[in-house]
Amino acid sequence: MQKGGFSLVELLVAAVILSLLTGLVLPNSQSWLARQRRDGALQGLLHGLELARAGAVAKGEACAMALTASGWAEPLSRDLPPCSGVRDLTASAPDVLITPNNSHDLVIGPTGLVNGAGTVVVGHNHLEQQRCLVIAPPLGTVRVGIYDKDREKCVKDKDKDENKN
Repeated sequence: MQKGGFSLVELLVAAVILSLLTGLVLPNSQSWLARQRRDGALQGLLHGLELARAGAVAKGEACAMALTASGWAEPLSRDLPPCSGVRDLTASAPDVLITPNNSHDLVIGPTGLVNGAGTVVVGHNHLEQQRCLVIAPPLGTVRVGIYDKDREKCVKDKDKDENKN
C-alpha cells in the first residue's frame, strides 16, 4: 500500500516546470517594472507642476522651482519663494534618469502662467525608449511624448503599445 504524498520524480518534474515558467515570466516583469518607474517619474513631474500652479493661483503670488535629476527642487535663485510643496516632490526612482534641457528656474506667475519652460527627458537604464515632457510658455501647456534621439526632439506618442518599452 502506498501512503499519500508525492514521489521524488514528481517533485523534480514540478520543480523543473516551475523554474521554466519563472524564467519566462521574470524578464517580462523586469521590463514592466522599468516602464512603470519611468512613467511614474513622468507623472510625478506633471503632478508637481500642477500642484505648484494651483498653489501660485491660490496664494495670488509668483513662485519658482528648479528641475533636477531627482525631480522638482527649490529654486536656484532666491528672487522668488519656492512653490507650494516643492520640498515634498520627488520623481526619482531606481535607475530612472531625468534630464532637463535648461538650468534655470521655472517661474509660475500668480495667474498660473509659466516662464522658463523647456523639454525634460525621462528614461530608465534598462529601457531604450525615453519619454519626454514639453512645457511651453506662456500658458504652461504641457505635452508628453516619446523622445526621438536622432532628431533630439519630443514627438507625439503615436504608438500606445506599451510592449515596445
